[in-house]
Amino acid sequence: MTYETWYRQYMTLYKTDIAPKTAESYEHCYATYIAPTLAAVELEAVTPDDLQSIVMQAFFAAGSRQAQIVYAQLHAVFARAARSRRIGYNPADCIDKPQHAAKQGRAISADDWKQLMPYIRDDIGLSLAAYAGLRRGEILGLERRDVDLVRGQLTIQRQRLRVAGKLITSTPKSNAGNRIVPICADLAPIIQRRAHQLTPNGLICPMAPETLNHHWRRAQAAADIPSPYRLHDLRHTYATQLVAAGCNIKTLQYLMGHSTYQLTADTYTHINAEQARAELQRVGAL
Repeated sequence: MTYETWYRQYMTLYKTDIAPKTAESYEHCYATYIAPTLAAVELEAVTPDDLQSIVMQAFFAAGSRQAQIVYAQLHAVFARAARSRRIGYNPADCIDKPQHAAKQGRAISADDWKQLMPYIRDDIGLSLAAYAGLRRGEILGLERRDVDLVRGQLTIQRQRLRVAGKLITSTPKSNAGNRIVPICADLAPIIQRRAHQLTPNGLICPMAPETLNHHWRRAQAAADIPSPYRLHDLRHTYATQLVAAGCNIKTLQYLMGHSTYQLTADTYTHINAEQARAELQRVGAL
């Protein structure tokens, strides 16, 4: 059996529950980095050196994160082949796992936040990122029926993404993504104005992902921000502000829709020297 044949069988039998965006990522990874070398090769003939070469090609072509993705896919496909007794061992166990330092989010500075605030409040999509910490896909998938103005909460249960060039609606990226987020005082008047304009199934933010990105770039240009932030940094700033206000990590995990406590803790609990000194003074150790 060739790698191509097994890969297709693996995707059909064992990866039926993955999100459309993840499936697209799998296919891109396979077609771009793996298929040119392995598609026609018999599974039993693949060596660790073959796999190490593929991973390094991905590293030099697209960087450490892409190399890590290629490694993960190869390891998973061959691990399943070994468990299914198609091969005697997993050759990916014998190669080096690429190291990747995840890009840290930037919390918007106090000065920049003050400059940006009028433009954020004038845009419902940016407001949902800044004052509810929603992901881009969650913002675009939010409908009028998800907004409970009486209870003051948003029900997050779908996302809109571009997959293979088409806009699709799907469930959140993990079960933890299904959540109820309180509408804070800053967001309440903004979302009330928008909600009153819509039918129950109307989209709160009816636009393409690229359009929302454009709104964010335009807001930063209007606010004369010298070092622009990513759209996702609005979500990061929301979480950072909650931590600074004393929000515990378990609650923050729920609000952010993270699948694990560790992800939230690693992302948002950064202690610097001044924070350490202030905490020691608080407990009387200094």
